[in-house]
Amino acid sequence: MSANETDQIAPLLLLAVRQLEVAMEDAAAEAELLSRAIAALGERGVHMRDTGGDSTQAKALPILADAQRAMRALQFHDRLSQRVSHVRDALEKIHGGLATQDHDDWQKLKRSIRALYTMEDERRLFDSIVQRVPVGPEPARDAIPCGSVELF
Repeated sequence: MSANETDQIAPLLLLAVRQLEVAMEDAAAEAELLSRAIAALGERGVHMRDTGGDSTQAKALPILADAQRAMRALQFHDRLSQRVSHVRDALEKIHGGLATQDHDDWQKLKRSIRALYTMEDERRLFDSIVQRVPVGPEPARDAIPCGSVELF
């Protein structure tokens, strides 16, 4: 890769990194608001269940179940944030290699990028695309199993 090509690509990679960071910050703020609203709904449901009569208690149970389902669904945001962080970090590593003209050791860079991934399906996807490990026919995108939710 010529120095001119590197000079053109490096800022574009940095731009992608920064845009991912801003998008993640925006999403995190909204997810936090949603999480608080769901928690408040759950607290109201518990209060209704614990202080109301039989009729009120019966109405509170579906509210509590909905709040619990909503909190589990919100874990999607955590998994998405983790994946986007891995993409951002990988782009940042590539940018660093290009910006310092230290792109002689692409294998080392690939290993450091692969090390970012914490979900097994991320590693398998990396291996099948970047490492070109023979894994049989490339699975359709919908056929790649999603990683399990990993809580921090």
